[in-house]
Amino acid sequence: MKHLIMGTAGHVDHGKTALVKALTKIDCDTHKEEKQRGITIHLGFAHLDLGNGETLGIVDVPGHRSFIHTMMAGASGIDFMLLVVAADSGIMPQTREHLNIMRILGIKHGLVVLTKVDIADTEMRKLARDDIEELTRGTFLESAPIVEISSKTGEGLEDLREAIKTITRKIESRPTGGVFRMFIDRIFSVSGFGTVVNGSVISGKVRNGDTLYILPGKGDGYRVRRLERHGGEVSEVIAGDRASINLVGLEKSQFRRGMLVSDRVLRETTLLDARLEAYEQGLTLGLWSQVIFHVGTYEQQARMHLLDRDVIKAGETALVQIYLQEPCVLQHGDRFVIRNSSDEWTLGGGEVIDISPLHHRRRNERILQEVSKLTGGKLSEAIAMEVRKFRRATTAEEVASSLNLASAKVVENVARHLPDDIIRQEGKGGAILLYTRQGLEDMRKGILKAVDNFRRDNPLAVNGAKFDDIRWSLRIDRETPGEEMLRTMLQKLTDEGNLTEKERSWRSANDLGDIDDVLSAHIAAIEDYICTCGMRVPLMSVMKEIAEKRRMSEKVLKQVLLHLLNIGAVYRQEGEVIHRTIVDACREKLMAYLSKNTEGITVAGFRDLTGSNRKLSLLLLAIFDSEKLTRRNGDVRLLAEI
Repeated sequence: MKHLIMGTAGHVDHGKTALVKALTKIDCDTHKEEKQRGITIHLGFAHLDLGNGETLGIVDVPGHRSFIHTMMAGASGIDFMLLVVAADSGIMPQTREHLNIMRILGIKHGLVVLTKVDIADTEMRKLARDDIEELTRGTFLESAPIVEISSKTGEGLEDLREAIKTITRKIESRPTGGVFRMFIDRIFSVSGFGTVVNGSVISGKVRNGDTLYILPGKGDGYRVRRLERHGGEVSEVIAGDRASINLVGLEKSQFRRGMLVSDRVLRETTLLDARLEAYEQGLTLGLWSQVIFHVGTYEQQARMHLLDRDVIKAGETALVQIYLQEPCVLQHGDRFVIRNSSDEWTLGGGEVIDISPLHHRRRNERILQEVSKLTGGKLSEAIAMEVRKFRRATTAEEVASSLNLASAKVVENVARHLPDDIIRQEGKGGAILLYTRQGLEDMRKGILKAVDNFRRDNPLAVNGAKFDDIRWSLRIDRETPGEEMLRTMLQKLTDEGNLTEKERSWRSANDLGDIDDVLSAHIAAIEDYICTCGMRVPLMSVMKEIAEKRRMSEKVLKQVLLHLLNIGAVYRQEGEVIHRTIVDACREKLMAYLSKNTEGITVAGFRDLTGSNRKLSLLLLAIFDSEKLTRRNGDVRLLAEI
């Protein structure tokens, strides 16, 4: 079953509401003020039984210029339109404005209805038809049927019903997958139920019991208690429905115009890139313009910056960056309308192409080329643009969050096609990693530089740079897509022979780890002093004196000590160093003693056994404890149980 919404459009008092009533028996003028004034002020809603088990949602919009913002709120979710023209009046200002708005909002199907034919003679009808043909030339209504009707006498109503059925067969229902979104065009309270929100479902679907979020907002979720479609209770509503949703816990005071409901928390924005088309004749928009921005039911003052030209005139298109005063929740491809700052004229509109752009302060040719790629409406380009913003790798899930899309939609898209500069990779846990070829090349250079810098700063290191050394140098956080990208690149560089790996550390392939003669002499001098200390703890002050005499910096001295530790020449305990020969000799004496004296040995006994002083004895025993050779029991050391 198809789920479609039809909208009416046209000048005030051309019979839109009467037409809807004649078709559906539903009066869309439900407010007292509308009855008194005889014009539609608020959006009206009805539904039409198509006779084949399907019903069509209808949005009746006001035609008066003072309520254009209301008209645009209703137009956001419609699938096709009826352009209503009165036979006795012909084309009027709001007829043109409504048609332009519908065209800019991306409506591609519709009919023209010539109303009030009962009070128009043949000549008047012909003149009106001629005006309609001229108006619609070059638009999506150029070849649309013109159906003549009288809501008063019923003339032509059956022909109109058949024309509506014909057009609904041509239109595909909106996809029901992805993010559920519905701009709220009405909110009210029902005794015993609570708050109900109305709107046209733009995408996705929702079921009873699901949780929805009111956005922009704090991210609070509200359970769906009841759903209605065309006045009847249903278990779910989907894209293309006019829906009423009863939300548990929502207060009317929490709502403000321009909010939408969604099945997940979506990203807000006050900055967007867009493709703009201007159509108001005689007006010129400059480099910076103050406008009113409309999308769905959202309406807000905005500043608009032309990116690829200095001025834009009627019939021209431009790339623009729009700064909103208040946050809005958008998606790539959303259609919008702009009016002048005093809300008197509709200036034009277009398509949102980036909801999280960088600030384009200058007209960088590369940036303009990238932004212009998005004007084709391809989701793959929007995904690629988002990936290019990340310094390192990102995931399909992160991109989906940035674009306010479902992750599955991004995964599906990148599986089919991506621009050549974007790389797709299977990540940990089945995640899809995405990064640019330039980003990969930058990481390649960064890794090689990090490895070389590590060798420069640690000339005596036995091994190369460890993973965390490289990760820190490249400023990559743990447990991020960038970390996986780094592992991939390290493996690639190793496989290609640019790096060698040993014990999970990397060094340049041409780095043989050789130590020059000067460093070798420094090492020998420090090791010789440590060794000759015998049963005394080597003093750092003495090592610094040796280093100073040899013109060895303190940094190099630390590197020498680390080198001696890494090659096993010395042991380090509590900040002190002891030569391996001393440790080995004392270990051998201790093992021989404890194998014969099962009662153990005290610190004093060990001191006498080895001929050391108390400080060295404590350090040596701590080393043997850490090796699990001995265990402490009170004041004595025993052989550890194996």
